[in-house]
Amino acid sequence: MAVKVMTAPLAIIKVNGVAIGKMKNIRVNEQIQRGNVQGIGELTPQELPALKWSGTLNAGFYSITFNNQDNLIKNALLRNVNNLQEFVDTVLLQENGIQIDIMKKIKDYQDPNTGIIYPQFELFASIRSCFATKESFDISEGQISGRDVDFEYMTPILFPVQ
Repeated sequence: MAVKVMTAPLAIIKVNGVAIGKMKNIRVNEQIQRGNVQGIGELTPQELPALKWSGTLNAGFYSITFNNQDNLIKNALLRNVNNLQEFVDTVLLQENGIQIDIMKKIKDYQDPNTGIIYPQFELFASIRSCFATKESFDISEGQISGRDVDFEYMTPILFPVQ
């Protein structure tokens, strides 16, 4: 079977096991900060040891309603609260973050009588311990309004062994 390109129509995004919809895009960035070790009389680095790892994620959504938030935002940054203190406590006491799974739709079975193809989902990437760091929204003339949420996460993404 030929390897297929991962495209948006084949992707399903799940947050804590529940599929979410109305998402425009998701961008993941992992960075490794390295030190520069060189000695006296050396112009070039002799070593580049890893000092720090960081992971960030940006998710873009279509804004349908702020009262019925997408599952991702509702679990990551709850705004449907009664007062400021409830919002503050919810942000401060969040301990585990959320898990975002990117699933890939693949062919499971094709009915020989009808020709209908039935899909199954395989894990493309799992991003654990995500914590919201920024939320923004936009409203533009002639466009669908949108929201963006930025996250930092604590565990590098490990892809399943093929």
